[in-house]
Amino acid sequence: MCGIAGFNWPDRGLIEAMNRAQRHRGPDDEGVYLDDAVSLGHRRLSILDLSDKGHQPMAFEDLVLVYNGEIYNYRPLRTELEAKGYRFVSGTDTEVVLYAYHAWGASSVERFNGMWALAIYDRRDQSLFLSRDRFGIKPLYYYFDGKRFLFASELKALRQAKLPERIDPAGMNFYFYQKYIGRQYALFEDFHKLSPGENLRFDLAGRRLRRSSYYDLAAQTAAATERPTPERLAAVEELLADAVEQRLVADVPVGGFLSGGVDSSLISALIARRHADFQTFSVGFTDDSYDESGYARRVAAHLGTDHYLEYLTMDESLLERVLGCLDEPFGDASVLPTYLLAEMTRRRVTVALSGDGGDEVFAGYDTYQAYRLARLLPAGLVRAAGPLARLLGPSDRKLSWRFKLQKFTDGYAADPLRRHLDWMGTFTDPSRRRLLGQNFLPADRIAPVTPADSLSAVQDNDLAYYLPEDILKKVDAASMAHSLEVRVPLLDYRLVPLVLSLPDRYKIRCRRSKWLLKRIAARYLPGEIVHRKKRGFTVPIGRWIRQGELIREYLTQRRNFDHGLLDFDYAQGLLADHDRRRRDNARPLWLIFVWNYWWRRAGAVGGQG
Repeated sequence: MCGIAGFNWPDRGLIEAMNRAQRHRGPDDEGVYLDDAVSLGHRRLSILDLSDKGHQPMAFEDLVLVYNGEIYNYRPLRTELEAKGYRFVSGTDTEVVLYAYHAWGASSVERFNGMWALAIYDRRDQSLFLSRDRFGIKPLYYYFDGKRFLFASELKALRQAKLPERIDPAGMNFYFYQKYIGRQYALFEDFHKLSPGENLRFDLAGRRLRRSSYYDLAAQTAAATERPTPERLAAVEELLADAVEQRLVADVPVGGFLSGGVDSSLISALIARRHADFQTFSVGFTDDSYDESGYARRVAAHLGTDHYLEYLTMDESLLERVLGCLDEPFGDASVLPTYLLAEMTRRRVTVALSGDGGDEVFAGYDTYQAYRLARLLPAGLVRAAGPLARLLGPSDRKLSWRFKLQKFTDGYAADPLRRHLDWMGTFTDPSRRRLLGQNFLPADRIAPVTPADSLSAVQDNDLAYYLPEDILKKVDAASMAHSLEVRVPLLDYRLVPLVLSLPDRYKIRCRRSKWLLKRIAARYLPGEIVHRKKRGFTVPIGRWIRQGELIREYLTQRRNFDHGLLDFDYAQGLLADHDRRRRDNARPLWLIFVWNYWWRRAGAVGGQG
C-alpha cells in the first residue's frame, strides 16, 4: 500500500511536499520523477519483494508508473506476460501492472483482481492514464481548472499546491445529509474523485481529460443470472475461500480484524483451517450495548487464533489524532474504533484482512430489512406509528427502538431508494435548511435517485456510493494513518455479481439477514456467533457529547462557527434538547462538531463558496 501524487508541470519542491503529506501511507521508501511535462511522486509501503527493486516511480520504455494497491492475481498475469517475452527483475506486482499496461493498454485493468489507484505517464503520446479499482477500495483525488491537473491519494496532498479552496455547497449538503462527502463531490470546487471502476486519460498537450467506466456491475450481475441457481450457490463458497486465500500473499506478516460478527469471523475461520498461528485483533467498549469483544474472544478461542484485544474509552487526545488524519469532514464515528484497531494491529502485522463489504453484498443492514417491511405494512399504520415514536424517550443505547421507529416512520412515504437514503441520513431537508440557510440544497438535487423498487437496487446504490465513500474511505484513512494495509476479500470482483444475482430469499429469509453467508458460516463457526443479532461498529457519541469538553467546546463557542456556514442558534437548540434528553440529537451534533473541528484545525483557506 502506498501514496501517489503528480501534476502536469515540473516542480520538485511541490512534488516532494506532496510526498511528505502522504508519508504515513508509505514509510519505507519515496521517489520522484520529473521532466518538462510532469512531476510524479510516490511513497512506498513494502509488501511484496521488500528490496529496492520495487522502487517507484517505475519506468519501462516510454512508460512511468506510480501505483497504490495490490493485484492478487499478479502471478498468473506475470506468467502470461513472460510468455509474451517480458522479462521481470523484481517479485513485485508493480512490475506486472507496468508491463500489463504496455501489453494491453487501458484494458489491462480489466484483468486485475485487486485494489488499486494508479497513474501511468506515457512519454510517447504525452498522456497521463489514471485508474481506480472496481469498488473504490483505494482513493484517488484530482484537481483540474482547465490548465492545471493534479492527482493524489489524499486531499491533503493536493492542498500542498495552495490551490483556490472554495467550499462546494453540494459537497457540504451531502455531508450533513449522509455524514460523508460522497458521489462525485469533494469538499472544494474543482476538486474531484475518480469513481470506482473508472479510468481517466489526460492529454498533456491539449489539456483535456476524459473519464470512462470500465466496469459495469449491473451487466456482470445480469450475466451471472444465466447460470443455474444451484451452480451459483456452490460457486459462492468456492470463490469466497479462494478470495481469502489470494489475499494472504505477502512478504510481511498478515493478520485479521475480528469483531465477532459473521463477516470477519468467517474470514478468520477460512484462514485458520489452513494456516496455523494466525493473529486476530479486536477492540471493545466498556458500554455493554456497544461491546462485541466477548464474541470476538469466543471466535478466537474456537479457531485457536492468537488474539489481541484493547478497549476504547473517551480520550480526547485519541479524538484529536483521529480527526487530524482525515482529509475532509467525515461524520461516521466508527472511524474512532477503526483507527484504534488499526493502531494495535500494526504493532504486530503489516497486512490485515477485513470483513468490510459483507453487509452490502450479502444484505446485512437493518435498512434492507426495513425495505422489505415497508412493502408489507399499510401506509395508514405507519403514519399512525409516527407520533408514537416521538413520544418514546431518547436513549444512549446503540440503535434504540425509538431511533429505529422514528427513522422508519419519517421516511416511509418516499420513493424506495430515497427512503433508503433518508433512513441512512442524518439531517432531513427541513433540518438541513435550518442549519445551512442560503447554502441549503435539497436531497433530490445532491443525491438524485432513479425510481426502483427492489432489494438489488438498494444494494447497488450502497455498493456504488456508501461503500466506497464511507466504509472503505474510513478503513483506508484509519489504516493508512498507521501504515497498515487492509484487504477486503468479500469484494472480490468475481464474487460480488454472483451473490447479487441470487434471488432475494438467499439474502434475507424470515427476518434473517445475510442468509447465504450465514449458511456457509455455520459449517465453520458456533451457532451463537452465526445467528447472533447484528450490532455494527460504532461508539456511544450521545454520552460523549454530554461529557466531552473538547466536543462541547466546538459545539458551544461562537468563534468555532465563524465560518458563517452553519446557524449557531439552531445548533444550540439541538444541543439543549439533547442535554435535557428531549431528543437524541447525537448524530446531527456529531456532524456539526466534526465540521467545526475540521474547519478550525485544517483550515479552509479560500473561505466559503
